[in-house]
Amino acid sequence: MKTHEYDLLAIGGGTAGLVSAAGGAYLGVRSAIVEKTALGGDCLWTGCVPSKALIASARLAHAMRHADELGLQSAAPRHAFADVMERMRRARGVVELHDDPERFRNMGVDVHFGSARFVGPDTVEVEGVGRIRSKRIVIATGALPAVPPIEGLSDVGYLTHHTAFEQDSLPSRMILLGGGPIGLEFAQVYSRLGAQVQVVEMLPRILPKEDEDVASAVQAILEDEGITFHLAAKVVRAESTDTGKAILAEDGLRLEGDEIFVATGRRPATESLDLERAGVATDRGAVLVDATLRTSNRRIWAAGDVTGGLQFTHVAEYMAKTILRNALLPGSQKVDYLNVPWVTYTDPEVARVGMSQAEAEARGGRTYSYGFDDLDRAIVDGQTRGFVKITTDRKGKILNATVLGAHAGELLLPLVMAKKHGLSLAAVSGTVFPYPTMMEGVKRTADAYQRARLEGTGGRLLRKVISWLK
Repeated sequence: MKTHEYDLLAIGGGTAGLVSAAGGAYLGVRSAIVEKTALGGDCLWTGCVPSKALIASARLAHAMRHADELGLQSAAPRHAFADVMERMRRARGVVELHDDPERFRNMGVDVHFGSARFVGPDTVEVEGVGRIRSKRIVIATGALPAVPPIEGLSDVGYLTHHTAFEQDSLPSRMILLGGGPIGLEFAQVYSRLGAQVQVVEMLPRILPKEDEDVASAVQAILEDEGITFHLAAKVVRAESTDTGKAILAEDGLRLEGDEIFVATGRRPATESLDLERAGVATDRGAVLVDATLRTSNRRIWAAGDVTGGLQFTHVAEYMAKTILRNALLPGSQKVDYLNVPWVTYTDPEVARVGMSQAEAEARGGRTYSYGFDDLDRAIVDGQTRGFVKITTDRKGKILNATVLGAHAGELLLPLVMAKKHGLSLAAVSGTVFPYPTMMEGVKRTADAYQRARLEGTGGRLLRKVISWLK
């Protein structure tokens, strides 16, 4: 059996694997990547890219129905769901060019396709390729949908975010299990494109990783659009009916629909790797890593969703770059997730960086907020739902920042920069922002911090000085 030798091998062709292999080649080491099916990973094929394409179509459909709010004639959007899906696939096909295997081969990366499994601490075997030995290995195999053990679910069939993008017909009645970001994004898409959607969540509220006021606001917005929520409902059985499918919960809740969509979380994709043969420790399938992203095998690192942490493309890229530094240069650098932002792409969006508001206030933080219903640009654009809120320490340094509103992912960026570089809200308030923009909502929140400072001893002294000078 032929054995290939490399300085750096990435297992998995998603963001973490591609960045690792391409970065290694750029830095002058012999690099390779092994991918089971196609380069691009979850983000390209079953995540970020196709979902945002559908969100764009659904957003326009919603805007057409509500054109009268901007003085125009509303119209019921007429569409064939298959055409919406085809448009998504065309957009995905354009983005796919960024992950073309030949592009990476031209960078100096050897690209191998096939399933990899470890046969030793520094060697994997790939069907159809042979054995690959490498001085350094990066495990970046991503994650798969986690489907709960619901009686009868496999028999009646269901969709996940891995299968939904291959559908060309829109279910009239959708039962969606899971109130996290993936579930809510799909719920809103299906609803805006014409389906009747019911969301079932086992926990007492949706978006459990967000602050409660944010989750409540998002739920109210989605309910206004016609989506129904069933909270604190644990589904125990699924069954076929004469007209579709049904689910039953412990509390007696019974719902019928044409399709069931499961969005109850994700699990690391490590089952076929034979990690024990490489001496790589795991916990419930997730590869265990230290603060430098090294596994229990000192020759092997892991990055991205396979580690079970923050499951975002930008985090996978950050982890891969950290591994490159640690694997190829002296010394080591620890990962820091405190300044990592994330976005839930409902409409309006939810964007956040830092700890929760409750955690920040427990550390002595104070929260400042500003509603978009009072912001000039939001008013004229008809996008007034939402707010900015920021919790700071006593020196004005950001502990938490959350934006709920149109383009929240972009609006959060100056606060991410300020937090990362230790700037206070006073610095944000003192920055000139263009008028009229949604970004002014961030500045107005920082201005609230400045006004609060003037309510203290320093402000009273300043007013006395001004009064004396005049």
